Amino acid sequence: MAVCPSGAIEVLGRTLSPENLFDLPDKEKAATYEQLHVLFQRRRSIREFKETPVDDNLIKKILDAAQTAPMGLPPSDVNVLVLNSRDKVRAFAEDFCSYLEGMKWMVSGWFLFLMRLFWGKENHEMFRNFIKPLLHAYTENMRKGVNLVSYDAPLAMYFYGSPYTDPADPVIAATYAMTAAEALGLGTCMIGGVHPFIQNGRKAKEFREKQGIRFASREGLFVIFGYPKVKYTKGIRRTFASIEVQR
Repeated sequence: MAVCPSGAIEVLGRTLSPENLFDLPDKEKAATYEQLHVLFQRRRSIREFKETPVDDNLIKKILDAAQTAPMGLPPSDVNVLVLNSRDKVRAFAEDFCSYLEGMKWMVSGWFLFLMRLFWGKENHEMFRNFIKPLLHAYTENMRKGVNLVSYDAPLAMYFYGSPYTDPADPVIAATYAMTAAEALGLGTCMIGGVHPFIQNGRKAKEFREKQGIRFASREGLFVIFGYPKVKYTKGIRRTFASIEVQR
């Protein structure tokens, strides 16, 4: 159906129909490699935003672009929670930190010592060196009025899946959203510290339900958006841990 030049073939099923197709834009309108590479190079994680709200039209454009992301298990089972104002973003962060206050036993000395016997060295080091400091940074700073969860951005989106989603799909969609926002002149930052805390247990389920999050999800990602309050002039040359070309 997608390649028939005369439109003579129609396929129905799995929530796909002829109405779901559109004509591909002309190749001449596509961004060049150089343009795309410059967009990627100019991207920096932004955590300081102007108070200017993000217009609904821009939010729609970001979501439209994110919906073009490839998916491992079509049709898409990616869900998006949109927090479209500074007040909503702040309220979510405050509720999240209140929720975390009741989870501090998970990073207590006795619990980490006990669980080391069951989850191994790598998980133990992750909890001790990353999860525990992150939880305390979130909650202790929020008590002082400093939001290190979502940085009081004027827009945030949480991309997550369902029990049937390919785990990569929400992350890919979030990446597309971030790239689209960069092209629209917004600053962005991926926030990876929220999703893991709200997946397991009764309290996590209660938090998700309160926030309108439909499912627990193996993978998920927050992205915050807004007009940058800082201006970068330098980028960072990043590398992979390794690149091995088979012979």
